[in-house]
Amino acid sequence: MLESYFGLIEAAFVFSLAIAFYIWQMRDLRKEKLKAEARAQAAEQESQRDDKTG
Repeated sequence: MLESYFGLIEAAFVFSLAIAFYIWQMRDLRKEKLKAEARAQAAEQESQRDDKTG
């Protein structure tokens, strides 16, 4: 009986892995985007500080 549902179980498992991978990538992308924005803002502030003293 279980072998008749094996394909369904496997498909659900693969689909859930795909969803988990998508969520993981989106979270990581958002985190890296925030880091890049913070670096850009820090660089901009540093260049403004250099312009005032230079």
